[in-house]
Amino acid sequence: MSDEFVYRNQNTGDIARYPYRNARLDMLPNWETLQEPEAPTGPETQNPDQTVQGPENPGAQVPEEQGGAETPPTEPPGGGGGDGDGPDAGERPARSANKAEWLAYALTCAKDSDEEAAIQGLTKEQLVEQYGSDD
Repeated sequence: MSDEFVYRNQNTGDIARYPYRNARLDMLPNWETLQEPEAPTGPETQNPDQTVQGPENPGAQVPEEQGGAETPPTEPPGGGGGDGDGPDAGERPARSANKAEWLAYALTCAKDSDEEAAIQGLTKEQLVEQYGSDD
């Protein structure tokens, strides 16, 4: 089991990985959690603030209201997620790509949750300007 949270966009198939729970993606209806880190066992789990909330078995079947299909397997890091419609995590989209692709890319570049929140309010042009160079 990995020590990261893995999310998948149900509209585009894009995969996003974070070392921590992403409150923004948890809130958006088109993002589903594919994988969560295992909850630590032992005396360190006595603090309720450290408890990971969510399904106990992330490999279990998806509830009926989400389609009833099994959770798709996760991609290896850098192995190219998605269905070919958008950029892989870490791969900058073309300048002509739509705002959703630029938003997904910018979120993979975000250094913290404050930056992620700021990214949500940017226009496509601002996303391209801020995240479109190799710097």
